[in-house]
Amino acid sequence: MPILLTNEILEALISELQNATDSVQIITAYCKIKTLEYLDNAISDNVEIKKLMVRFRLDDLIKGSTDFEILKFAIGHGWQVYIRFDLHAKTYIVDDKRMITSSANATGSGLGLGRNENLEMGSLEEIEEADLDKIRGIYRDAIMVDDNLLENLRQQYENAKGKTTQGVDISWDSTIMDLFKREVDCLFSNELPASSHFEIGEYIQFLDYQYDGDIEAFKSLFRRSNVYIWLTQVLKRKGEGMFFGELSKELHSILIADPKPYRKDVKIYLANIFSIIKEYKFEELEIDVPNYSERLTLK
Repeated sequence: MPILLTNEILEALISELQNATDSVQIITAYCKIKTLEYLDNAISDNVEIKKLMVRFRLDDLIKGSTDFEILKFAIGHGWQVYIRFDLHAKTYIVDDKRMITSSANATGSGLGLGRNENLEMGSLEEIEEADLDKIRGIYRDAIMVDDNLLENLRQQYENAKGKTTQGVDISWDSTIMDLFKREVDCLFSNELPASSHFEIGEYIQFLDYQYDGDIEAFKSLFRRSNVYIWLTQVLKRKGEGMFFGELSKELHSILIADPKPYRKDVKIYLANIFSIIKEYKFEELEIDVPNYSERLTLK
């Protein structure tokens, strides 16, 4: 399975969209209107099902990472539109058969449509039925945008324009936030920590955050991450502490093939999670070592 770089991701994506016959799904944290228009133009009018899922946090809009206009455009052009405030994935699925999973958002810089393109990496592969079930679960917990919600979002966005996000928590009010009943039934590998120690100024991909040395801010973002939500869900279901090996099997089972890491790689990801918990001292999580194996307990 060859690795695709930025321009190759776009070429492969356009080819897949042009050859789509039944359905297209775009799942992306950020989305810009010109990029969405470009991708939509590549899709035949005969494709009946088009789904767009975006993170669509209010601060994403204020910072310009996502354009508010994508909602009206997408709905007007036959897309079913969903939002998930925890979304970090960037995945493009065609006909429930093939998918491009990459680091590239549906933006000009992500897909290389603008002057300031990012260096992105990804892969194109056949999608497994088990992974389709996991992706359907992502939609189950997402918020589908209708006309009433669109108007509520628009009003709150207009009121928030011009505000700075520096040191301020800018988010939708409870009429919107309470619509999101969060569960995590699947994870992509880019939602897992690739390391366990971070230098000031370093970009932490799995949190979409540039570390500034503020430990409490880091801990707050980690608690909002999908990997943390998944971890606490598993521990709550178990009702008691879980050993490293048990958690490693659980983690491997819910990862979507993008491609799915080998078990030895999953253990590295999990070791990073354990190290983060220990280094940053999460009060609600406790690690001990009975019988020579680490055990994680949710207090």
